[in-house]
Amino acid sequence: MNTNTESTLERINRNDPNLKELILAYPYFPRDADEWGELGWGIGRNTHIETVELDFISWIGDENKHASFVRSFCQGICQNRSLQRFALKFCDFDLFDKGILQELVPFLVHNQCLRVLDFYFSPIESGGARLLGSTLERRTNKSIEKFVLSGTEMGLDDEGESVNALLTSLKKYTHLKTLELETNEIGQVGCNTISTLLTSTSSKLQKLDLRDSAIDNYKLASLTSSLAKNTALQELDLGNNFSITATGWAPLLSLLRSPSCNLKNISLNENNIDYDMTVALVASLADNHTLTKLSLCGNPSITTPGFVAISTLLQIQGTHLEHLDLGENDLDDDVAVALSNSLANNCTLKTLILNDNPSITTTGFVALSAIFQNPDTQLTFLDLTENNINDDSAIAFATSLINNDKLNTLSLGTPPPLTSTGWAAFSRLLCNASSINNTYLSNHTLKSFGSSIRCVPGTEKVRTYLELNRIDKRCKKHKILLAHFMGRFSMEHFADMKVELLVHVLAWISKSGFKFKSRKGNCRISQSALFHFIRSEPSLFGRIDKTGSNVKGGVRRLADRETDGKVWKKMRI
Repeated sequence: MNTNTESTLERINRNDPNLKELILAYPYFPRDADEWGELGWGIGRNTHIETVELDFISWIGDENKHASFVRSFCQGICQNRSLQRFALKFCDFDLFDKGILQELVPFLVHNQCLRVLDFYFSPIESGGARLLGSTLERRTNKSIEKFVLSGTEMGLDDEGESVNALLTSLKKYTHLKTLELETNEIGQVGCNTISTLLTSTSSKLQKLDLRDSAIDNYKLASLTSSLAKNTALQELDLGNNFSITATGWAPLLSLLRSPSCNLKNISLNENNIDYDMTVALVASLADNHTLTKLSLCGNPSITTPGFVAISTLLQIQGTHLEHLDLGENDLDDDVAVALSNSLANNCTLKTLILNDNPSITTTGFVALSAIFQNPDTQLTFLDLTENNINDDSAIAFATSLINNDKLNTLSLGTPPPLTSTGWAAFSRLLCNASSINNTYLSNHTLKSFGSSIRCVPGTEKVRTYLELNRIDKRCKKHKILLAHFMGRFSMEHFADMKVELLVHVLAWISKSGFKFKSRKGNCRISQSALFHFIRSEPSLFGRIDKTGSNVKGGVRRLADRETDGKVWKKMRI
């Protein structure tokens, strides 16, 4: 067992109250059955751990041997009564076939603190679904709030009957808020049971994920009829259900138009949505006052006229869209211009995702950049990854963002496809060093380009400025010190100042706590700036003899220049 695992095991065995979460992820696993068992029994006796998660349980070699390791672990944790969340993610072998799920039954039945149960792309198949259903029936405390069964291969061999058995056991779980069933065969009978859950007067279900679950027109009709009677559900994901046609979508669109609709987030990613269905969707959402998030990623069949129609939603008074995902749709410049025009006066949208639309050219990106000239824009996140961004596009965005104080992330790709020209434009945006006043008025809000630019040549200054924006509330002050009081120090900023004002400026400089890396190690900006100040104009300061007496000078009196004085006096940063 490696040192980190041993240290963690020691904390588990001594019941460290500060150890609340344990995540075991490949390749940092115990090495053999003894270590797996010891770790499991340690967790079983622990009373403070609240989360245990196992990620990427896959090995090349003897699958049965390694499955026995996990069984030993599960045997141990069955004694635990403090866990609130248990997760198995990305397991390569069948948890039911290898007996792992069976070992967890005592834990699932007797741990009354359990709130989250997560089997994410870890197959349990139909036999496991039935076992889980009977196990949940045996629990006396129906306290589970989140149940994730994504990619578990349930119902594939029995047309969803096993899924129905599991879902039936959830009828008494009145605290259930999240149910994720992505990539399973739900079946018509399973959809009927979900409908029963939704129509229950005690239902608190807020999120339902049915991505890639073989939903067709009939199943969607059953779900929609129950949603009309439900007031709790806020998030619905129907992505990757290609069998739904215009006939199936019609009842859902009627629901979205209804005043009783409470949905806030709907995802229709990667479906067979065409132009006509899009026009009907826009008409429904024009009367909707609750939806804040709409995802239409991967629907190129909507076509350019359809996406232009979607952009008009952003102009309608009374709609409250905050998140719009139009990624992977082969959008072109016409759509980009339409979005820009619609957002010219929009004050609700906060997130716009336009990734992987390579047909947008510089013309489209220049149009999109104009969004940030709208003083009322609330856009904080713009995703332009996997697009043909170039230096001209970067310059347009840098110019438009000068007075923007909302955008936190401008995601450009990995790595962003820019040259030194584009990065120089962003450097000027973040810290305009032409004057102290222009540095003060630079952009101090942008914090990220979406991915790390650590290894991108020519981004050293940009990285420093982004770091200041991220971690320091006084970034304006520190940018001024970095740009004007480091390296080749100039006294022109102080040339006409009175001594009274100069004293305040020196005090202002000395209070910086931000550290930066220099050739001699970490150094405070204030220390370096004061050093350069004194070295540049030693005549301003008195000379001290060996006894500590002031031999000569003091600070010589200078004339005050009104304009510089105003700049320094208003910089309360």
